[in-house]
Amino acid sequence: MISKAEVDSLAERKPVPGSPVLSVYLDIDQSKAANLNRRFEASLRAMLRSLEGRLEEPQRQSFSADAARARQYVSSLEPQAKGLILFCDESENFFWTRELRVPVRNTARWSDTPYLLPLLAMLDEHERYGVALVDRELGRLFTVFMGEIEEHEDAFAPLSVRRIKETGTDHMLSESRFQHKTEMHAHLHLKHVAGRLEKLVDEYRFDRLLLAGPVEPAGKLRHLLSKRVRGRLVDQQLALPVRAKVREILEQVLRVEREIERRMEEQIVQDLIAGADNHHPFTLGLEPTVRALCEQRIWRMVYAGGFAPKGGRCANCGMLFARGAGTCDYCGAPIDPIDDLLERMVERALEQESKVEEVDGNAALRLQQRAGGIGGILRF
Repeated sequence: MISKAEVDSLAERKPVPGSPVLSVYLDIDQSKAANLNRRFEASLRAMLRSLEGRLEEPQRQSFSADAARARQYVSSLEPQAKGLILFCDESENFFWTRELRVPVRNTARWSDTPYLLPLLAMLDEHERYGVALVDRELGRLFTVFMGEIEEHEDAFAPLSVRRIKETGTDHMLSESRFQHKTEMHAHLHLKHVAGRLEKLVDEYRFDRLLLAGPVEPAGKLRHLLSKRVRGRLVDQQLALPVRAKVREILEQVLRVEREIERRMEEQIVQDLIAGADNHHPFTLGLEPTVRALCEQRIWRMVYAGGFAPKGGRCANCGMLFARGAGTCDYCGAPIDPIDDLLERMVERALEQESKVEEVDGNAALRLQQRAGGIGGILRF
């Protein structure tokens, strides 16, 4: 799980004159036919060739060393996740890489510092989940973020409830006392869990909280939560035993996360098409969205999964267009055709600190039908 400290360290890395950093974001998802038989290596080589072709001769030697290191690493990679991030500067012996269990869009940059915009966008887009798995005696706390799960085993110690066998005429009284003590310990245990969740919110700042375990103790825990923790509760309880395997817990959380994400995507598309957001104007369709992006008016760009339009880029000023020929509307220079218009639009949007939302399922179908696959909520 990528930590805030790691991201901060990358962001604080100072540029070294004459020694740029190669940044690679690579889709390695083996559930996609396009990535099988190691075809993701071909995607990497294509991106690196494209970068090299835009460099002057004095820079190519340094770039070639970085590119060779990246290719060497990827050639020995056995993909276990959906995406790979790699930063490399051979001349400074700098190499950082992580596999991510969330989708990654193919991108490569060679610049003074690590290209962090796509990573920051992913961190911003994905919500962090907290999970409390409890019964009357035990409790386990987890955080789930970007497809990874972490168990906080030292979060609290379970309060055990043990029965001491009694004999004699006080048997009925001892049973009553035992029951009372059992309830008291269970209450204290759940109260302790609630207290630890309070601290975990401060430490990990999770956006949503899922309760799991038997219905009765999980329900009692719900009522013991503070107002701010309860406000993060998902209105769905996971039916899991307290000693469930971590992998099983992760699968259940990801299922809930996907359901919530689909509902949110449908609402975003509904608001976009209906113009229900009274705080921002909006645009529908490729051409007006590209124009709004070039004019830096996009607050949130929304596009359907699988949307892959072609277009053009001004050879002089770099403005993007929904057409692949003609002259630039801004400077009059020729427009060069490009096959990866959406890639360029996403990159441009992130540079402008705009939000980017890819939608799937019913939301994507509706966006295709009503807006040609793309639209935007505007700043002005």
